[in-house]
Amino acid sequence: MLDELVDTIEALKKRVNDHGPALQASEAQTRYSLIDPLLRALGWDTANPAMVKPEVVLSTGRADYALLGTNQRPVAIVEAKKLNEPLGNVEMQLLPYAFASDVGYAVLTDGNHWVVYKTFRQNQDDPRDMLDVTIANKPAHECALSLLLLWHPNMASGQPIRASEPIAETENPEPTPPKPDPIVPPSLGWITLKELEVQADRSHPPRVRFPNGAEKVVTSWKGMLIEIAEWLIDTEVLTEARCPLTIGRNPTNYTINSQPVHRDGTKMFQPSTLSNGLSLAAHGSATAVLDKCKGILNALGIDPATVHLQVG
Repeated sequence: MLDELVDTIEALKKRVNDHGPALQASEAQTRYSLIDPLLRALGWDTANPAMVKPEVVLSTGRADYALLGTNQRPVAIVEAKKLNEPLGNVEMQLLPYAFASDVGYAVLTDGNHWVVYKTFRQNQDDPRDMLDVTIANKPAHECALSLLLLWHPNMASGQPIRASEPIAETENPEPTPPKPDPIVPPSLGWITLKELEVQADRSHPPRVRFPNGAEKVVTSWKGMLIEIAEWLIDTEVLTEARCPLTIGRNPTNYTINSQPVHRDGTKMFQPSTLSNGLSLAAHGSATAVLDKCKGILNALGIDPATVHLQVG
């Protein structure tokens, strides 16, 4: 994948040099000749409506492209300019659209110059800019490394990570979830987390068994959520790079974050501090806690059906 991206960037550098006047005269030509090929090289199939939607109408404006995440919701919007047209102030021009539509990232490009901003910040000192690269001004391999921020599996996760060193070719840059251990099948008196429901006559499960066979004692519904989070930390699936995580209908309330605050700056109510320093909003009813357990696992790529709970 990385070699293909470098080759594409080399071809685009030559295209800018050979056909600059034609590209400067037309936004459509710039999109067709520069922007679309780079998006495809980054894994965004511009012909696939499940990945990319052109000419998207937002609540407060329009974007040339919407890049869709795994849930078919936009994770980034892209505004295209013709080659060498000034990009303008992305914070004034594009971020209001992204903010009003709850889209996490905004991209502005003329096919040669690419800038990426994040819409939401933890505090005012947190910089918005994540990428500013001009293809014609840097070696192709350096551009490729920077542009991996926009690589489909990275950006579609909703929590893209900037590459600081060459990334080995892989279909998924995220940590590989632990595989279920076939030596530890479910036994009598155990059900899967996916099947578990809160009932009036059912107390919290006394034990939880994870896909790798590890078991933990559960002391409460809240304790079950904490044990699941700690197991995800132990298996290096839950890291600060994967945060914040939002589980539930309110997009401003974080379930796990690097700080005990929500998106709007309000403090979490009675957060639990995990072993790696992350803050977990573990407070809630048994039903809410159970939903968080399932939601966190799903968000990190682990099927709740692979986690078993002792009942009865």
